Amino acid sequence: MPSHFKALIPIPSFSEYEKAALRVGAEVVFVQSSDNFELENEKIKQAITPETKILCICNPHSPSGRLYCKKEILDLVDFCQKKDVIFSIDENYIEFADKGQETTLAGMVKEYENLFVIRSVTKFYGMAGIRLGYGIASPNLVAKLENVRLPWSINSLASCATLAAFNDTDFIENTKTTIAREREALAKSLNEIECLSVYPSVTNFLLVKITNRKITSTKLKEALTKEHILIRDCCTFMGLDDSYFRVTVRSAKDNQKLVQTIKQIIH
Repeated sequence: MPSHFKALIPIPSFSEYEKAALRVGAEVVFVQSSDNFELENEKIKQAITPETKILCICNPHSPSGRLYCKKEILDLVDFCQKKDVIFSIDENYIEFADKGQETTLAGMVKEYENLFVIRSVTKFYGMAGIRLGYGIASPNLVAKLENVRLPWSINSLASCATLAAFNDTDFIENTKTTIAREREALAKSLNEIECLSVYPSVTNFLLVKITNRKITSTKLKEALTKEHILIRDCCTFMGLDDSYFRVTVRSAKDNQKLVQTIKQIIH
């Protein structure tokens, strides 16, 4: 890797991409997304320079929950390959999406030497304590990463638990069905609250915009915390402000409590 290189990150996005780039001495360049979080390919391409060595994108997008189509992502992958830029795509939430199997790039790594697909068992399988993440890439790219990664990075218990989770088809189908049902109901209920607008999502979370500036996401979070309810104040996301917050889709009972409490606080 050259002494001076750049990492390109469309924002808003997961903050750890920036932190990882800074740890290895990269200069981080941000590309602001549109208000509806579209993947603006031409804008991203224009931001790539000879010093750009990696582009970091998540699909489904975090924090909006939007799923980008495979065609528009591959357009960027192909462009990056021609420019000798690694294309890192974080698919941590893709198992939640109905079209996840047809959208994932996991099966494309043999065709694109620059493609690195990131997955984990943290989100969909609810095994955050296992701390198991994995990458899918071409043999050449894997060999380069093997030279710099920490040894013994996955313990045997985590490996066994992950394989068991992958083979639990009943859990997988039940989770997809339950999350989809409760996500739709929660989004509908939140949208019915005056001054709230919910973005479409294919994941287990919803991004919400507060359209009435009399209350901020920070004040709402503080008020909900007093009621023992936690939401994500999205003002900490680069590219967002204190009119955005994010909620996780939980059980119908928990979701109803969240909606009723937000109504009481706002009104």
